[in-house]
Amino acid sequence: MQFTSSPSAVRASRFPRFSASAALAALCATALVPVAESHAQPPSLLPPPTQTVRVNRANWTLADRFSVANMRNLAFSTSVAPRWLGETDSMFYNWRDRNGGTFYLVVPTTRTKRPLFDHVKLAEELSRLHRKPYEHSKLPFTTLNFTKDHKKIRFQVDSTRYEWNLAAETLTSLGTWRRDSVAVDEEREQGGGGGGQGGPGGAPEFRNFSPDSTAFAFAREHNLFVVDVKSGDTVQLSTDGVKDYSFGFRDTATTNLQQQDDDQQENQNTQGQQSRSRDPRVRASVSWSPDSRSFTVQRNDSRKVKELYLVNVLSNPRPTLSSYKYSMPGEADVSQQELFVFTRGEKTLRKVPVDKWKDQRVSNVHWPVKSETFRLVRRDRLQRNMELVEVNTTTLAMKTLLTESVENAFLEIQPVRYVTRGGDFVWFSERSGWGHYYLYSHDGTFKRALTSGMWRAENVVDQDTVRGTMFISGVGREPGPNPYLRHTYRMNGDGSGFTHLTPGTYDHATRVSPTKRFIVDNYSRSDTIPVSVVRDASTGRVVMSLEVMDDSRIREMGWSPPVPFTTKAADGTTDIYGNMWKPADFDSTKKYPIIAYVYPGPQTEQVTSGFSTGGVMQQLAQLGFVVIQIGNRGGTPQRSNAYHSFGYFNLRDYALADKKTGIEQLAARHSFIDIDRVGIYGHSGGGFLTAAALMLPPYNDFFKVGVSSAGNHDNNIYNQNWSEQHHGLRVITERRDTTQRGRTNGGNGGARTQTQQQGRNGARVVTVDDSTRYEIRVPTNAELADNLKGKLLLVHGDMDNNVHPGNTTRLVDALIKANKRFDMMMLPGQAHGFGPMQPYFNRMLMEYFAEHLMGDYYRATAEIR
Repeated sequence: MQFTSSPSAVRASRFPRFSASAALAALCATALVPVAESHAQPPSLLPPPTQTVRVNRANWTLADRFSVANMRNLAFSTSVAPRWLGETDSMFYNWRDRNGGTFYLVVPTTRTKRPLFDHVKLAEELSRLHRKPYEHSKLPFTTLNFTKDHKKIRFQVDSTRYEWNLAAETLTSLGTWRRDSVAVDEEREQGGGGGGQGGPGGAPEFRNFSPDSTAFAFAREHNLFVVDVKSGDTVQLSTDGVKDYSFGFRDTATTNLQQQDDDQQENQNTQGQQSRSRDPRVRASVSWSPDSRSFTVQRNDSRKVKELYLVNVLSNPRPTLSSYKYSMPGEADVSQQELFVFTRGEKTLRKVPVDKWKDQRVSNVHWPVKSETFRLVRRDRLQRNMELVEVNTTTLAMKTLLTESVENAFLEIQPVRYVTRGGDFVWFSERSGWGHYYLYSHDGTFKRALTSGMWRAENVVDQDTVRGTMFISGVGREPGPNPYLRHTYRMNGDGSGFTHLTPGTYDHATRVSPTKRFIVDNYSRSDTIPVSVVRDASTGRVVMSLEVMDDSRIREMGWSPPVPFTTKAADGTTDIYGNMWKPADFDSTKKYPIIAYVYPGPQTEQVTSGFSTGGVMQQLAQLGFVVIQIGNRGGTPQRSNAYHSFGYFNLRDYALADKKTGIEQLAARHSFIDIDRVGIYGHSGGGFLTAAALMLPPYNDFFKVGVSSAGNHDNNIYNQNWSEQHHGLRVITERRDTTQRGRTNGGNGGARTQTQQQGRNGARVVTVDDSTRYEIRVPTNAELADNLKGKLLLVHGDMDNNVHPGNTTRLVDALIKANKRFDMMMLPGQAHGFGPMQPYFNRMLMEYFAEHLMGDYYRATAEIR
């Protein structure tokens, strides 16, 4: 057999047998791929005699028509994103359909909708000033800002800022836009806290202003400063700031680590890059008191946290080393949090003695009404115990208002909400087994449950603290095709007046107007195109229609939505939900291989409830596959807490039984599904599960082909917070005389001394005092290497600072030592999202399934067709 070299792919499946050391050398030096391979189907995949015709040729013409890029260009706008004008109900938005893009102004009080400006005139003036022709339906900007007097709008084209006078219909050039400049006379959509962006694409505003705008705080060179606006006096409040012990510093290369749920979509582009400003001043985590006299500020201490390393081999002229702080599960040295309070007129910060648990985390620091006290939530490292605490600003005396504990699960935190200023507060808890809101008096006395039942009150959409009303989003309360469809409800602060505002069996995403009189409702379903309306915020009645998605172009090309389905979990009783994509040329008399796109959770189930054009799943189906999303127990917090915590203390194997059982049920229902040709693929946690499916008995006999991208195959080297949260730390308590030994899953972990050692089966054990230890060991995919069956492709970006590429390399090492065939691709320079290499990966994924589930081989030459 003849081989030729390729710089980017490792095809261990084509190697003759040779030693593990030789294989490792090949991985480090070059990769070998065959020049050509027979188009014959592997004997193990040959169809049995049947009357149904098997699909054995991939339809690349149809798949290319449904590419992600094509669908993106033809799908147009899918939802209205309202921008409110000041504190009024009036709003504007940008909408795109087959006729182009239009900015609209909407006034719900008068049921008025019209173009925000004369698009033809603006295009003419912009063409003249910018010296480049533009069409009115294809203006070169999609976002704009109003001036605060609402008489002008501003937008940016290339590096030039323009201003359009709405009454005079004249355009003025404001010159080159500087990223670090701040236009104080513009309205911007902000997240609160007096911040906002310095301009289009600009760096965040470094000044954290007091409510009365008489002072602001900022950080520079790791230390904290406060400025009196009237006098201009600047007071330096700290002098001990250093890297990794800082009140704020410029992000450089890899400190912007993502949590596991930040990048699971297979079509995601490159991770967001922060704008680089030359200004050394940065924003600090400051929370001002209502009277503008005091503020709290948090600081993380990561000086003892060990570093991880990545080598950027694409750097010129030499590869460069990047390092970043990264805590791993069970490690003794993790990031510590400090909290300080400052009162104007003083010269220094005062440290708040908030510590209770070793390695605890502090969140939701806020001022409930006045400036005498502030409040916070602290949670232990186990993430199974937490408290709401009140602190006296002057004396720093602390009072615990409520406590919450759980076993064999973790506690979810949501911000504390106050019904009215200085009144009762609302607390989120899963204490009943379902996520609900509970009412407490201001002093922490329990009053009543505001919501209850076998559904989840998911989040507070908005709140009217003047009238004491709340708008909440919930799932599972209304009948429908699945329990994940979001609905919006309105209720009074005491739980009375509970009103369902979004009728219909759809997934509703809502925004409430500043006056709380109207809501913009974007609703859809996985099999229904989006509709946008304005509703009365008291009754839910439709006030006016806004938009319906233009699906004419995708319908013309043969697009159809997925088909929702329901199966039973492996326990035979729990409902599991999913979606199924079929080829546009689907023929029910044919037999199709089935491929499952998976993500096991636990923070999300990755099964689409609202509308989507389908992305890679839709395109993959066009080759001649049935492609599905399917959930699993342990996959989402949107169900019961028991459902969500199904995989606690078992963060590897918990999802596979429900996937296999569900696919078997679908095959029993539909004769067009070929149960002997089952594929599986996923990214990150889905990549982890994909590899496990091909290695863990009995699933390795069921799943025949898998594509695993950016998988966290060894969660013992994934980030500490996520692994400990979802797998769970165990606390081992031992008596000094060792005559008795007991184990608990609770405890507070308070520490006097701390050591670290290896426990049973390689578990990482941290001693947190003389008699208590933390222990965690997450089962890994490398342990299963001896059991690999079928065809497995492993893909990872070599600059992944979320799931370190060591996760895949460790699995590769174990597979080589187990003398197993597999395929591998490292994407140079790519992080957790594959960025510009995503289309290349998508093609590779489709080819892999076409070859190994259909026996239709395409890679005879280097050309990608």
